[in-house]
Amino acid sequence: MASFRKRLLVLIIGLVIVTQTVTLAAVLLSTRQTVEARAAEQLRSGGTLAEQLIRFRAGQLANGVAVLAADFGFREAVASGDKPTILSAARNNAQRIGADLVLLLDRHGRTLASSAPGVDGGGSPTSLLEDADGERDQPHFRVFGAHAYQFFVAPVRTPETIAWVAMGFVVDEALAARVRDLVGSQVAIITHGAGGLTRIAATLPLAGGAADAAAIPLPAPGGAPAIVGAGGEEYLSSARRLDGRGDSVELVLLKPLQDVLAPYRELRDDMLLIDSAALLVAALIGAILGRSATRPIGELMLAAQRIERGQYDTAVAVSGGDEFRRLAATFNAMQRNIATREADISYHAYHDPLTELPNRALVARRLETLLSDGGNESGIGLVLIELRNLREINGSLGHQVGDDVLREAARRLQQNVASADTVARVGEAQFLMIVPACSTERALLYAEQLAAVIRSGFQLAGVSLDLRLVCGVCLYPEHGHSVDELLRRVQIALAVAKEASNRVAMYRSGLEEEHRRRLTLMTDLRQAINQDQLSLVYQPKVTMASRSVKSLEALVRWTHPQLGAISPAEFVPLAERHGGSRRLTNWVLAAAIRQMGEWRRLGVELDLAVNLSAPDILDLDLSDAILEQLRRHGVDSTSLVLEITESAVMRDPHLAVRNMQLLRIAGVRFSIDDFGTGHSSLSQLSLLPVDELKIDRSFISQVGKGEVEVTIVTSLIELAHSMGLRVVAEGVEDATAWNLLRRLGCDYAQGYLISRPLAAPLVPRFVSDANQLLPESDSTVRQIRALEELAGRSTG
Repeated sequence: MASFRKRLLVLIIGLVIVTQTVTLAAVLLSTRQTVEARAAEQLRSGGTLAEQLIRFRAGQLANGVAVLAADFGFREAVASGDKPTILSAARNNAQRIGADLVLLLDRHGRTLASSAPGVDGGGSPTSLLEDADGERDQPHFRVFGAHAYQFFVAPVRTPETIAWVAMGFVVDEALAARVRDLVGSQVAIITHGAGGLTRIAATLPLAGGAADAAAIPLPAPGGAPAIVGAGGEEYLSSARRLDGRGDSVELVLLKPLQDVLAPYRELRDDMLLIDSAALLVAALIGAILGRSATRPIGELMLAAQRIERGQYDTAVAVSGGDEFRRLAATFNAMQRNIATREADISYHAYHDPLTELPNRALVARRLETLLSDGGNESGIGLVLIELRNLREINGSLGHQVGDDVLREAARRLQQNVASADTVARVGEAQFLMIVPACSTERALLYAEQLAAVIRSGFQLAGVSLDLRLVCGVCLYPEHGHSVDELLRRVQIALAVAKEASNRVAMYRSGLEEEHRRRLTLMTDLRQAINQDQLSLVYQPKVTMASRSVKSLEALVRWTHPQLGAISPAEFVPLAERHGGSRRLTNWVLAAAIRQMGEWRRLGVELDLAVNLSAPDILDLDLSDAILEQLRRHGVDSTSLVLEITESAVMRDPHLAVRNMQLLRIAGVRFSIDDFGTGHSSLSQLSLLPVDELKIDRSFISQVGKGEVEVTIVTSLIELAHSMGLRVVAEGVEDATAWNLLRRLGCDYAQGYLISRPLAAPLVPRFVSDANQLLPESDSTVRQIRALEELAGRSTG
């Protein structure tokens, strides 16, 4: 029932069935009613005819009885009382007219002679005289003994009435058969005698015999014919009470219902045959029409399935009416529109709307195709270029200019790559080139050339732009065998180029593990800070003039639960690059100032230097946070030294100076860390509110290896002193550096020659020992020995 053809066939056949059923039911019902009405009318007419027959027979028999009563010999016998002669004459006359019973009655109704001795003895013929003067053709029925009789009475006159002669005719099956033959239906004559006696004469076989009146169910006399059951069959029955004298007589006509309905059944069978033929024809026509009507629908369904599969090039052509042709035309227009929209959607799904270059999804598909086509035989190069200062251009010149920059960069790349190469935009400011048949040397050179093409002569909106970009390069199959691996590793190569400040970086083995390690460290560092899993160690600084320890530098340490000890040189730059430096600085400052407060309560007064990350000095909330910590732990602000790098200050010198001044006024001192490795000018340095310079360890470690390093260190110390600044030399690890620094007048020395970084509980003891040993060492040799002894204690 799911298909339209079946439904149409069912509809047609169903309409035919309903129509034929209604028609057949109406015709058959009307026919049956007509047949039954006609049969009932026949029964009523038959009853009238039967009654007329009985009345006519009664008249004939009455004449025969009158002839007997008028016979001279019979009258003479009656008058003489000669009973044998009377009976002989009566029997002869009865045989002549067919009478079954002869009675001779006196004037009082007493029986004088009888041809039936049983009736003579037990009958009651007296009542026969009651209606003797009635009409001659009016039937007169009486029940005598075992039978019902139709009687006829005539007077015997000589000339006076001397007796009455009565002849009776048995009402039996023969009479019923004569009536049946006349009226054409079964007949039952039922006589109701005195005392409840009932006699039946019937032409149909009765289950209980002729004497059983209950064997024939009677309809209401004179009423409409009704269907009754008798002898195991059904009959249409009509009953009427005969107009006669004597006992009551009912004439019942019964016509077998099977015979009554025979015309109806013939008509019914003919109509059922006709209906069956009509139904068969309707099914055949429905199948033909269904096939014809559904063929266009089937063709449209096939067209819809083609559209579902994405096949839009086959036009839909259907046969049938105008509606189907218009629907086919609509289908064709629909699939053209779908094809157009799908092509447009597909294009935008795989292309960047701004540059109209392929996007990352299309790159993955094309790269997958290259790999499946045997790209491993010739190799494939991936070059990823990122415009690093695009956000700055958007912020300063607007996004419209930034969009123009991307479009121009895309145009230049497309014009300068080979026809087999693919140029795609895979990120906000990233372009990826897929280069088939590419070697390592060609990939690096290709990346340099494309970078130069983008950077050179870049002018938009009358503004000359300096684009800063980096490139990452990886190769197939050297650096990966799947699309995901190659795309991931070229991103890693790009990240390496950013971190190393190189324009182009090639992926190398192990970079992915390093990248994952950095990601792990960045994630776990936040958790370590939140859960207080970091720690501080403290490296002493010796005041060279007094040979005493009055200050230290706080250094942060992190022991990862799985990776073990992590160097600050690894996790601090990660925090700075990914926005976690302020949280790290807040933790270090809070821990360092809290430790200073504890030492102070123990009576140990020490200055403590704490490193600030590059972005921290530009934070407007830094000064308030530091001063709040100092107040909370009761630490003098002059004992805190903040170490900053030149590069941090040079990012925004004015803001850095403002923040430094706020803390400087409160008493906090500043030190320029790693001095000599930055790019600041002396004019900018002179404007900074700093108290000391810290010479980078790279210079101190080389002072014993050449005159150039000695000259540099000497110049740096003299420069700092000329500016009124103290000098701290870090990385002092041998006697040569110590002696040189002491001779040059360096203010502080820090390094492994003095002590390795110490845990907080070891600091008070070390400071006490150092301040006892060093001041007593008045010679260079004794100072070195004292320093070595202190260094040995710190490691022990």
